Formats: sequence, structure tokens, C-alpha cells
Amino acid sequence: MESEVPVVIAGGGLVGLSLALFLAGQDVPVLLVEQHAGTSTQPRGRGLNLRTMEVLRAAGAEAALQAAPASVLRDLPEIVGAATLVSEPHFRAVRPAARSHAELSPTAPLVIDQNVVEPVLRAEAARLGARLRFGTRLESFAQDADGVTVRLRDLARGREADVRARYLVAADGHRSAIRAALAIGTDGAGVLDHYVNIPFQADLAEPLRGRGLALAYLDRPVPHTMLTRLDSPERWVLMVPYRPRAGERPRHFTPHRCTELIRAATGIPDVVPVLLPEGDRPGVQTWELASWTADRYRSGRVLLTGDAAHVMAPAGGLGGNTGVQDAHNLAWKLAAVVRGAASDRLLDTYEAERRPVALAACEHSVRQQLARRSAESGPPTGAPEPHPPAVVLGHRYRSAAILDEDGLARPPSPAVEFTGEPGSRAPHHWLLSGTRQISALDLYRDRFVLLCGPDAERWERAGRDLAGASELRVHRLGAGLRDASGGWAAAHGVTESGAVLVRPDGYVCWRAVDDGVGTPSLVLGEVCSALFGTCADAPAHRHFGAGPAPRR
Repeated sequence: MESEVPVVIAGGGLVGLSLALFLAGQDVPVLLVEQHAGTSTQPRGRGLNLRTMEVLRAAGAEAALQAAPASVLRDLPEIVGAATLVSEPHFRAVRPAARSHAELSPTAPLVIDQNVVEPVLRAEAARLGARLRFGTRLESFAQDADGVTVRLRDLARGREADVRARYLVAADGHRSAIRAALAIGTDGAGVLDHYVNIPFQADLAEPLRGRGLALAYLDRPVPHTMLTRLDSPERWVLMVPYRPRAGERPRHFTPHRCTELIRAATGIPDVVPVLLPEGDRPGVQTWELASWTADRYRSGRVLLTGDAAHVMAPAGGLGGNTGVQDAHNLAWKLAAVVRGAASDRLLDTYEAERRPVALAACEHSVRQQLARRSAESGPPTGAPEPHPPAVVLGHRYRSAAILDEDGLARPPSPAVEFTGEPGSRAPHHWLLSGTRQISALDLYRDRFVLLCGPDAERWERAGRDLAGASELRVHRLGAGLRDASGGWAAAHGVTESGAVLVRPDGYVCWRAVDDGVGTPSLVLGEVCSALFGTCADAPAHRHFGAGPAPRR
């Protein structure tokens, strides 16, 4: 046995690297393996939405991402539909200017390419101590009651070694070999179309005629063809629908065939494109425009995340963003289990909370994709905002890790937005810590937080008595933190003598509207027992996490 580690992550893309970052930030030893030699060299995803930026802010990566190069699409607002690139457009639309989200969040969406994001996440995860092994393939795995034995192959040396882990997380993409080995099925619309991506370099300035083109829907070589920029004015990717013949692979798209497809799409018969590779991978790739969600997110000690758990139509850009948010939800639960603060059963709430989010996102992205297709032959009826706040912030979790104000697990109820109710993402509200302005969201990083109103001394005392040496943090407004605007209580749906209990992922798991609900120490103790009653051999004061405090 080469080594032992609490968590092995299979897959070093956007989601796998995010999970490694989140776990390392909570001092959970983690090993990530990725068969490719490096991160993606093509843009793929083109933006991080509001909630994704919030979770990456909590992980300490926001500044590095904001300092990284923006996507070339940021300053290219035009979308057209035409027969070819040189043809007169059927329609022309301009992407609406980015709106301010200052009333909702301390951060903002970022127009940035995935091949820029991944190296940032890789560096941040490595800085926090995550072990990242690229050029390493997971050959097989076998799980038992105590853990998972993973066989890895170093592709450069040809050597194999076994690693023992308590948990294995599959972040190995939509063709997940781990999901297939577990015989986990999928549910949803399925495959809507097959595409081949052809990255190339060519000077298309003349047919563009000075337009700031971000995306073109073209009728040739076949309807629903798409052309978009890569990372510079002369680098492009052509996405062509095709009907796969039996056994057809990317290698069947020869340079000659790709050149003819590019000429047909651009309408320039003599253009000579330079076909581009992708690092150690062929540049030409096939993919499925599909929408589905895995039937299960867990099988014993193996959990699915990202594209291994769900695939979404590209319209709306929800796929990778949903995956990063999956990882954030899963990370604190794995950390609690690994540290002995919660039993393994806490991990069941990962599927209960995140699968409904994926189902809703799949439905939304399919609607947007079909709306785009219907607009290809005429003027669009409107350009929907890519990441409307209700889609990315408005969902409501329902699981055993969420309690109502009376301390009971939540029954199903309609989704609501930004209310501070249990199961919702905690509201953003500006506070003053000394002379420094912070968001209430900045308090929720790696521990549970009991945030008390200015008149909630009884809740504050109960929380501090309960916390003891554990990882529960207790804050009371007026005692170190100030509510400069005076709107904190209303934003959280409580009174000045109320309190909210917020999980490490920034979701409200319980609240007390005021302090008139009995003896706070007994009430809070019962809440802890109800939330973490599955903690084996752990007294109530340990239910918020045992072990050393995470580094910050």
C-alpha cells in the first residue's frame, strides 16, 4: 500500500480542483488524481456565476480569480444567426450589460474562461496542502465497510500503486468510469444532439466587418452549427452537429474534413485554418449536448459530483457552476465526518440537497437551449440573463441537516428566495468589524456560526456554553460586530433578540425568531442533537465539529 488518505478525488477539472481546494482549506488531507498531464487548455466554461464566486471567495480564491485574465467574450456582446459568417444575419442580439448584484452579494459574477480558472484553483489547492497528481489514472477501485482501495497508474513511469481512502469522490466527467462501474443510471432528457468541436486559428476580420461577435448560430454546414471565440481575436472553435456512425471517433474528423467544415460555416471557400491541439489531448473533440442527472449521488463510500452526477445543456452556463457548488456542499460534510464530528450518515444529505438543484438547473438550461434554437431563424424574443439570481441563489434545501424554527426537520415546501429561512442561503448584509466593512457571508467559511441579534445575550451565552472547545463560532451584533444599517434582523426574518445558526456552506440550518422560546441553552442543545444526532459517541457540544481548527 503506497499511502492512506481520507479522501481521493478522481478528476482534476473545474469541479475536482474546487473540491480539493475546499477540503484542503478545512485541513482534510486529500489526494486528487487526473490522467491528463495538466489542466484544460481550451475555454470550455466561460464564466463563474454569483453563487460560485461566493463559495470561491469563502475559500480565499476570489482575489486570484479577479486578477486573472478575463475572457475574450467579456467585451464582445454580439450574438447573430445567419446562413454563414459572411451572410447577412437573420437576427442580431446584444448581450445585456452586466447588472449590479451589490444588494444581494459581496461579490459579482466573473466572465472568465475555464482554462484560466483551473490553474488558479490548482495553485490555491496546492498552497493549502492538497496533493495533486496529474498524469495519473485511476485504474480500479474496491470498497468495503471501512474504506476504498484505489489502484493508480503513473502514466509517465508506467507504475501502479494502491492507495487506501476513507472516501472516493468521482469528478471524472460525463463519461464517468466510476459511475459506470457502480451501475448508477441517469434520468432526464438525455442526448439532444451530438457535436464535434474543431478549434482553429484564422483571420476572420473581413467577414466580421468590425462586429464584436461572441457567438454565431449558423445554418451551414448544417443547422444549429455554432461558432465562438477561443482566447484571442484569431482563435475560434466551430461546433458542428453530426450523426455519429458506429464507432466514429474524433480521429475520423481528418484535417481535410475539418477544413471543409470551417469553409462551409464561414462562407470563405479559400480560408486556410490552422487546426489547434489541446495540450496532450487532440484538439478535435466530440461531445453530447445532453441533459441528465444521476439516479444516485452515493454508493457506499463513493460519491459523485460535477459532470459525473449531472450534465446540462450549455445555455445559461449552469453545468460547471452547479458542480462547483456541489463540491462546496460536499466538502464540509466530508470534513465533519473525517474529523469524527458527524457520522457517515451526514453524507446522505448531500444527494438530498444537491440533486433537486441539478434537476431544476437541467430543466432551466434545456428551456434556454430550445429558446436559442427557436431564435435561430428569426429575431429572438429576448435575451435572458445568463445567471438570474433566482436560479443561482433561490433554491431551498430540505434534508435532515436543515431544521425549522421549532427544531423539526423541514417538510417539503415551495422554494423561496433570500428570506433567511432555514434551508436558504444566508442573506448578504453589510456589517462593521471594527472599522472594516464585511458581509455577513464572510463569517461562514469553515465552521458553524451562531449569529445573534443585539438583544440576544441569552442566545449568545447558550452558544458559548455549548461551543466549549468545539468549532462553533458565536457572534452577537453590538459585541465586536455592528449592524451599521440596522436591517440585519429584518433580512434574516428574526427580531433583535433572535438568532440564526448557519452551516459552513453559508446555509441557514435553524433560527430563533426571538429569545422567548424557553431556555436557550436547552433549546440550542436540542437543536444540536437533532441536527447531528447521527454523531457516533459524540456529546452535544461536539456536534459542530471536533479536532483542530482549520487554517486561515
